[in-house]
Amino acid sequence: PELHDSIQALPALLADLTPFLLVRDPLAYELSGAAAALDDDLTSLGAVPYEDQAEHPTLTSMQAAAHRAATTHCRAIVAIGGGTAIDTAKGAAYCLANGTLNQAPPKEATLLPLLAIPTTAGTGSEATHFAVCWHKGTKHSLADPRLLPTHAIVDPTLHHSLPPHLTATTGFDALCQSLESLWARAATNASRTDATQAAHLLLGALEQAVHQPTPEARHDMAQGAHLAGRAINISKTTTPHALSYALTHDHNVPHGFAVALTFKACLALRHARPSAPPGTDTVATILAGAPESSANSMDAALTRFQDLQVACGAPTRLRDVGVSEADLNQMVQRVDPKRLANDTLNPTPTDLLEILRSSC
Repeated sequence: PELHDSIQALPALLADLTPFLLVRDPLAYELSGAAAALDDDLTSLGAVPYEDQAEHPTLTSMQAAAHRAATTHCRAIVAIGGGTAIDTAKGAAYCLANGTLNQAPPKEATLLPLLAIPTTAGTGSEATHFAVCWHKGTKHSLADPRLLPTHAIVDPTLHHSLPPHLTATTGFDALCQSLESLWARAATNASRTDATQAAHLLLGALEQAVHQPTPEARHDMAQGAHLAGRAINISKTTTPHALSYALTHDHNVPHGFAVALTFKACLALRHARPSAPPGTDTVATILAGAPESSANSMDAALTRFQDLQVACGAPTRLRDVGVSEADLNQMVQRVDPKRLANDTLNPTPTDLLEILRSSC
Protein backbone atom coordinates (compact mmCIF):
# COMPACT_ATOMS: atom_id res chain seq x y z
CA PRO A 1 0.00 0.00 0.00
CA GLU A 2 0.94 3.63 -0.31
CA LEU A 3 2.16 4.59 3.16
CA HIS A 4 1.28 7.79 5.04
CA ASP A 5 2.35 8.81 8.54
CA SER A 6 -0.47 11.14 9.60
CA ILE A 7 -4.21 10.71 9.90
CA GLN A 8 -4.51 14.25 8.57
CA ALA A 9 -3.80 12.80 5.12
CA LEU A 10 -7.12 10.95 5.04
CA PRO A 11 -9.54 13.68 3.83
CA ALA A 12 -7.39 14.44 0.78
CA LEU A 13 -7.13 10.74 -0.08
CA LEU A 14 -10.93 10.48 -0.02
CA ALA A 15 -11.70 13.60 -2.04
CA ASP A 16 -12.71 11.63 -5.16
CA LEU A 17 -14.01 8.51 -3.39
CA THR A 18 -17.29 9.58 -1.84
CA PRO A 19 -19.44 8.24 -0.36
CA PHE A 20 -17.32 5.68 1.47
CA LEU A 21 -17.94 3.00 4.07
CA LEU A 22 -16.26 3.78 7.40
CA VAL A 23 -15.61 0.51 9.25
CA ARG A 24 -14.56 1.41 12.75
CA ASP A 25 -14.06 0.00 16.18
CA PRO A 26 -16.17 2.54 18.10
CA LEU A 27 -14.05 2.50 21.26
CA ALA A 28 -10.75 2.70 19.40
CA TYR A 29 -12.14 5.43 17.16
CA GLU A 30 -12.89 7.60 20.18
CA LEU A 31 -9.92 6.79 22.42
CA SER A 32 -7.31 7.00 19.68
CA GLY A 33 -8.21 10.58 18.90
CA ALA A 34 -9.39 9.68 15.40
CA ALA A 35 -12.90 10.90 16.15
CA ALA A 36 -11.70 14.31 17.34
CA ALA A 37 -9.38 14.67 14.36
CA LEU A 38 -11.73 13.43 11.65
CA ASP A 39 -15.42 13.55 12.53
CA ASP A 40 -16.25 16.88 10.90
CA ASP A 41 -14.24 16.13 7.77
CA LEU A 42 -15.56 12.61 7.34
CA THR A 43 -19.16 13.69 7.83
CA SER A 44 -18.82 16.39 5.20
CA LEU A 45 -17.18 13.91 2.83
CA GLY A 46 -20.08 11.46 3.10
CA ALA A 47 -18.89 8.79 5.50
CA VAL A 48 -21.27 5.84 5.90
CA PRO A 49 -20.43 4.43 9.35
CA TYR A 50 -20.41 0.73 10.09
CA GLU A 51 -19.61 -0.40 13.62
CA ASP A 52 -19.32 -3.87 15.06
CA GLN A 53 -18.55 -4.73 18.66
CA ALA A 54 -17.35 -8.26 17.81
CA GLU A 55 -14.02 -9.27 19.31
CA HIS A 56 -12.95 -11.02 16.10
CA PRO A 57 -13.81 -10.46 12.41
CA THR A 58 -16.75 -12.69 11.53
CA LEU A 59 -18.46 -13.70 8.31
CA THR A 60 -21.66 -12.11 9.59
CA SER A 61 -20.02 -8.73 10.16
CA MET A 62 -18.23 -8.81 6.81
CA GLN A 63 -21.47 -9.53 4.97
CA ALA A 64 -23.35 -6.88 6.94
CA ALA A 65 -20.70 -4.27 6.16
CA ALA A 66 -20.80 -5.23 2.49
CA HIS A 67 -24.58 -4.87 2.44
CA ARG A 68 -24.37 -1.42 3.97
CA ALA A 69 -21.77 -0.35 1.42
CA ALA A 70 -23.83 -1.72 -1.48
CA THR A 71 -27.08 -0.07 -0.43
CA THR A 72 -25.39 3.30 0.03
CA HIS A 73 -23.37 3.09 -3.22
CA CYS A 74 -20.00 3.45 -1.53
CA ARG A 75 -16.95 3.97 -3.71
CA ALA A 76 -14.29 3.11 -1.14
CA ILE A 77 -13.85 1.54 2.30
CA VAL A 78 -11.97 3.09 5.21
CA ALA A 79 -11.04 0.95 8.23
CA ILE A 80 -10.02 2.52 11.53
CA GLY A 81 -9.16 0.25 14.46
CA GLY A 82 -7.24 -2.92 15.17
CA GLY A 83 -7.03 -6.07 13.10
CA THR A 84 -10.72 -6.81 13.54
CA ALA A 85 -11.86 -3.58 11.90
CA ILE A 86 -9.32 -3.84 9.09
CA ASP A 87 -10.06 -7.50 8.36
CA THR A 88 -13.81 -6.82 8.45
CA ALA A 89 -13.27 -4.10 5.86
CA LYS A 90 -11.24 -6.47 3.70
CA GLY A 91 -13.96 -9.11 3.92
CA ALA A 92 -16.60 -6.53 3.03
CA ALA A 93 -14.64 -5.55 -0.08
CA TYR A 94 -14.38 -9.22 -1.00
CA CYS A 95 -18.11 -9.79 -0.53
CA LEU A 96 -18.96 -6.72 -2.60
CA ALA A 97 -16.93 -7.99 -5.52
CA ASN A 98 -18.40 -11.47 -5.40
CA GLY A 99 -21.44 -11.51 -3.15
CA THR A 100 -19.95 -14.23 -0.97
CA LEU A 101 -16.78 -15.37 0.77
CA ASN A 102 -17.22 -18.94 -0.43
CA GLN A 103 -15.19 -18.37 -3.56
CA ALA A 104 -12.81 -15.75 -4.88
CA PRO A 105 -14.21 -12.91 -6.96
CA PRO A 106 -13.61 -13.30 -10.70
CA LYS A 107 -10.05 -12.42 -11.71
CA GLU A 108 -11.29 -9.41 -13.64
CA ALA A 109 -13.22 -8.04 -10.65
CA THR A 110 -11.81 -4.94 -9.00
CA LEU A 111 -12.27 -4.47 -5.27
CA LEU A 112 -13.17 -1.09 -3.87
CA PRO A 113 -10.19 1.04 -2.79
CA LEU A 114 -9.36 0.23 0.82
CA LEU A 115 -7.71 2.67 3.23
CA ALA A 116 -6.48 1.10 6.47
CA ILE A 117 -5.64 3.03 9.62
CA PRO A 118 -4.42 0.85 12.52
CA THR A 119 -4.98 2.08 16.07
CA THR A 120 -2.85 -0.72 17.55
CA ALA A 121 0.72 -1.86 16.89
CA GLY A 122 -0.06 -5.50 16.33
CA THR A 123 -1.50 -7.38 13.38
CA GLY A 124 0.08 -5.41 10.54
CA SER A 125 -3.13 -6.08 8.60
CA GLU A 126 -2.77 -2.72 6.88
CA ALA A 127 0.27 -4.21 5.09
CA THR A 128 -1.01 -7.69 4.16
CA HIS A 129 -3.20 -9.30 1.53
CA PHE A 130 -4.73 -11.64 4.13
CA ALA A 131 -7.78 -11.41 6.34
CA VAL A 132 -8.96 -13.55 9.24
CA CYS A 133 -12.59 -14.63 9.31
CA TRP A 134 -14.24 -16.52 12.17
CA HIS A 135 -17.38 -18.51 11.37
CA LYS A 136 -19.21 -20.92 13.69
CA GLY A 137 -16.22 -21.14 16.02
CA THR A 138 -13.70 -21.88 13.28
CA LYS A 139 -11.01 -19.51 12.06
CA HIS A 140 -10.62 -19.18 8.29
CA SER A 141 -8.11 -17.21 6.24
CA LEU A 142 -8.72 -15.16 3.13
CA ALA A 143 -5.77 -14.56 0.84
CA ASP A 144 -5.96 -12.50 -2.33
CA PRO A 145 -3.56 -9.86 -3.70
CA ARG A 146 -6.56 -7.54 -4.08
CA LEU A 147 -7.04 -7.51 -0.30
CA LEU A 148 -3.86 -5.47 0.13
CA PRO A 149 -5.03 -1.99 1.16
CA THR A 150 -4.59 0.79 -1.36
CA HIS A 151 -3.37 3.19 1.34
CA ALA A 152 -2.11 2.63 4.87
CA ILE A 153 -1.91 5.42 7.42
CA VAL A 154 0.45 4.41 10.22
CA ASP A 155 0.17 7.27 12.69
CA PRO A 156 1.69 6.43 16.09
CA THR A 157 -0.19 9.29 17.77
CA LEU A 158 -3.31 7.14 17.40
CA HIS A 159 -1.69 4.59 19.73
CA HIS A 160 -0.95 6.97 22.60
CA SER A 161 -4.07 6.02 24.56
CA LEU A 162 -3.62 2.26 24.19
CA PRO A 163 -3.92 0.64 27.64
CA PRO A 164 -1.00 -1.50 28.86
CA HIS A 165 -2.74 -4.86 28.37
CA LEU A 166 -3.70 -4.14 24.77
CA THR A 167 -0.25 -2.72 24.03
CA ALA A 168 1.25 -5.97 25.33
CA THR A 169 -1.05 -8.41 23.54
CA THR A 170 -0.84 -6.68 20.16
CA GLY A 171 2.88 -6.11 20.61
CA PHE A 172 3.57 -9.81 21.12
CA ASP A 173 1.59 -10.59 18.00
CA ALA A 174 3.81 -8.26 15.98
CA LEU A 175 6.99 -9.55 17.63
CA CYS A 176 6.16 -13.20 16.98
CA GLN A 177 5.18 -12.39 13.40
CA SER A 178 8.56 -10.81 12.78
CA LEU A 179 10.50 -13.70 14.33
CA GLU A 180 8.42 -16.46 12.73
CA SER A 181 8.86 -14.76 9.38
CA LEU A 182 12.59 -15.40 9.64
CA TRP A 183 12.18 -19.18 9.76
CA ALA A 184 9.29 -19.43 7.30
CA ARG A 185 9.86 -21.45 4.14
CA ALA A 186 8.40 -18.64 2.03
CA ALA A 187 10.84 -16.03 3.38
CA THR A 188 12.76 -13.92 0.87
CA ASN A 189 15.58 -11.43 1.20
CA ALA A 190 13.02 -8.61 1.27
CA SER A 191 10.90 -10.22 3.99
CA ARG A 192 13.97 -11.04 6.08
CA THR A 193 15.11 -7.42 5.91
CA ASP A 194 11.70 -6.15 7.07
CA ALA A 195 11.37 -8.87 9.72
CA THR A 196 14.81 -8.20 11.18
CA GLN A 197 14.23 -4.45 11.41
CA ALA A 198 10.79 -5.06 12.90
CA ALA A 199 12.10 -7.44 15.57
CA HIS A 200 14.79 -5.01 16.70
CA LEU A 201 12.31 -2.12 16.92
CA LEU A 202 9.73 -4.17 18.82
CA LEU A 203 12.20 -5.74 21.24
CA GLY A 204 13.59 -2.33 22.04
CA ALA A 205 10.24 -0.63 22.60
CA LEU A 206 7.66 -3.14 23.84
CA GLU A 207 8.29 -3.11 27.60
CA GLN A 208 8.53 0.69 27.70
CA ALA A 209 5.40 1.06 25.57
CA VAL A 210 3.53 -1.13 28.06
CA HIS A 211 4.66 0.56 31.26
CA GLN A 212 6.01 4.05 30.51
CA PRO A 213 5.06 4.87 26.92
CA THR A 214 6.87 7.71 25.22
CA PRO A 215 6.26 9.11 21.72
CA GLU A 216 9.48 7.40 20.64
CA ALA A 217 8.37 4.01 21.97
CA ARG A 218 4.97 4.34 20.32
CA HIS A 219 6.67 5.31 17.05
CA ASP A 220 8.96 2.27 17.15
CA MET A 221 6.06 -0.05 17.99
CA ALA A 222 3.98 1.32 15.11
CA GLN A 223 6.84 1.04 12.64
CA GLY A 224 7.81 -2.41 13.92
CA ALA A 225 4.29 -3.75 13.60
CA HIS A 226 3.94 -2.36 10.08
CA LEU A 227 7.26 -3.89 9.01
CA ALA A 228 6.27 -7.22 10.57
CA GLY A 229 3.07 -7.05 8.54
CA ARG A 230 5.08 -6.40 5.39
CA ALA A 231 7.30 -9.36 6.21
CA ILE A 232 4.50 -11.88 6.72
CA ASN A 233 2.71 -10.54 3.64
CA ILE A 234 5.53 -12.33 1.82
CA SER A 235 6.56 -15.12 4.17
CA LYS A 236 3.34 -15.89 6.10
CA THR A 237 3.44 -17.25 9.66
CA THR A 238 4.31 -20.66 11.11
CA THR A 239 3.84 -23.07 14.01
CA PRO A 240 3.27 -20.68 16.97
CA HIS A 241 0.47 -18.99 15.03
CA ALA A 242 -0.93 -22.36 13.98
CA LEU A 243 -1.14 -23.46 17.62
CA SER A 244 -2.58 -20.17 18.85
CA TYR A 245 -6.08 -20.27 17.42
CA ALA A 246 -7.41 -23.02 19.67
CA LEU A 247 -6.05 -21.12 22.67
CA THR A 248 -7.91 -17.99 21.63
CA HIS A 249 -11.16 -19.76 20.82
CA ASP A 250 -11.28 -22.30 23.66
CA HIS A 251 -9.55 -20.39 26.45
CA ASN A 252 -10.12 -16.73 25.52
CA VAL A 253 -6.40 -16.01 25.37
CA PRO A 254 -5.71 -12.76 23.48
CA HIS A 255 -4.15 -13.61 20.15
CA GLY A 256 -0.69 -12.13 20.78
CA PHE A 257 -0.36 -13.85 24.14
CA ALA A 258 -1.62 -17.11 22.62
CA VAL A 259 1.09 -17.04 19.95
CA ALA A 260 3.79 -16.20 22.49
CA LEU A 261 2.80 -19.10 24.76
CA THR A 262 4.34 -21.70 22.44
CA PHE A 263 6.98 -19.57 20.73
CA LYS A 264 9.75 -20.34 23.22
CA ALA A 265 9.18 -24.10 23.02
CA CYS A 266 9.18 -23.92 19.22
CA LEU A 267 12.54 -22.16 19.27
CA ALA A 268 13.98 -24.64 21.79
CA LEU A 269 12.86 -27.64 19.72
CA ARG A 270 14.49 -26.19 16.62
CA HIS A 271 17.75 -25.80 18.52
CA ALA A 272 17.54 -29.40 19.77
CA ARG A 273 17.52 -30.79 16.24
CA PRO A 274 20.87 -32.23 15.09
CA SER A 275 20.91 -29.60 12.37
CA ALA A 276 18.95 -26.52 13.35
CA PRO A 277 16.34 -25.67 10.67
CA PRO A 278 17.02 -22.49 8.65
CA GLY A 279 16.27 -19.28 10.52
CA THR A 280 16.81 -20.73 14.00
CA ASP A 281 20.18 -19.14 14.68
CA THR A 282 19.06 -15.81 13.20
CA VAL A 283 16.11 -15.63 15.58
CA ALA A 284 18.26 -16.65 18.54
CA THR A 285 20.88 -14.02 17.75
CA ILE A 286 18.27 -11.26 17.43
CA LEU A 287 16.62 -12.23 20.71
CA ALA A 288 19.95 -12.60 22.50
CA GLY A 289 20.82 -9.05 21.53
CA ALA A 290 24.41 -9.77 20.48
CA PRO A 291 26.28 -12.37 18.42
CA GLU A 292 27.45 -15.13 20.72
CA SER A 293 28.27 -18.81 20.45
CA SER A 294 25.28 -20.87 19.34
CA ALA A 295 24.59 -22.42 22.77
CA ASN A 296 24.97 -19.18 24.72
CA SER A 297 22.95 -17.26 22.16
CA MET A 298 20.08 -19.74 22.44
CA ASP A 299 20.06 -19.71 26.23
CA ALA A 300 20.06 -15.92 26.24
CA ALA A 301 17.33 -15.83 23.60
CA LEU A 302 14.99 -18.14 25.51
CA THR A 303 15.59 -16.24 28.73
CA ARG A 304 15.02 -12.85 27.13
CA PHE A 305 11.76 -13.91 25.52
CA GLN A 306 10.35 -15.24 28.78
CA ASP A 307 11.61 -12.22 30.72
CA LEU A 308 9.77 -9.98 28.26
CA GLN A 309 6.58 -11.99 28.73
CA VAL A 310 6.82 -11.59 32.51
CA ALA A 311 7.67 -7.90 32.28
CA CYS A 312 4.63 -7.25 30.07
CA GLY A 313 2.19 -9.29 32.15
CA ALA A 314 1.82 -12.08 29.63
CA PRO A 315 1.19 -15.68 30.70
CA THR A 316 4.24 -17.89 30.25
CA ARG A 317 2.69 -21.34 30.65
CA LEU A 318 -0.35 -23.00 29.10
CA ARG A 319 -1.50 -24.02 32.56
CA ASP A 320 -1.70 -20.31 33.42
CA VAL A 321 -4.61 -19.97 30.98
CA GLY A 322 -6.44 -23.15 31.95
CA VAL A 323 -4.96 -25.65 29.50
CA SER A 324 -4.49 -29.15 30.90
CA GLU A 325 -2.61 -32.19 29.63
CA ALA A 326 -5.93 -33.65 28.51
CA ASP A 327 -6.43 -30.77 26.06
CA LEU A 328 -3.19 -31.20 24.15
CA ASN A 329 -4.06 -33.99 21.72
CA GLN A 330 -7.16 -32.16 20.56
CA MET A 331 -5.14 -28.99 20.05
CA VAL A 332 -2.73 -30.89 17.80
CA GLN A 333 -5.60 -32.27 15.72
CA ARG A 334 -7.02 -28.78 15.12
CA VAL A 335 -3.84 -27.20 13.76
CA ASP A 336 -3.93 -25.76 10.24
CA PRO A 337 -1.49 -27.90 8.21
CA LYS A 338 -0.78 -25.05 5.76
CA ARG A 339 0.97 -23.02 8.46
CA LEU A 340 2.98 -26.05 9.55
CA ALA A 341 4.07 -26.69 5.97
CA ASN A 342 5.46 -23.15 5.86
CA ASP A 343 7.77 -23.82 8.84
CA THR A 344 11.33 -24.96 8.12
CA LEU A 345 11.04 -27.09 11.26
CA ASN A 346 8.49 -29.26 9.39
CA PRO A 347 6.88 -30.29 12.68
CA THR A 348 5.18 -33.65 13.02
CA PRO A 349 2.19 -34.29 15.33
CA THR A 350 4.72 -35.71 17.82
CA ASP A 351 6.71 -32.47 17.62
CA LEU A 352 3.58 -30.42 18.23
CA LEU A 353 2.73 -32.49 21.27
CA GLU A 354 6.26 -31.97 22.59
CA ILE A 355 5.97 -28.21 22.05
CA LEU A 356 2.65 -28.09 23.90
CA ARG A 357 3.89 -30.26 26.78
CA SER A 358 7.00 -28.11 27.11
CA SER A 359 4.78 -25.06 27.19
CA CYS A 360 2.56 -26.41 29.97
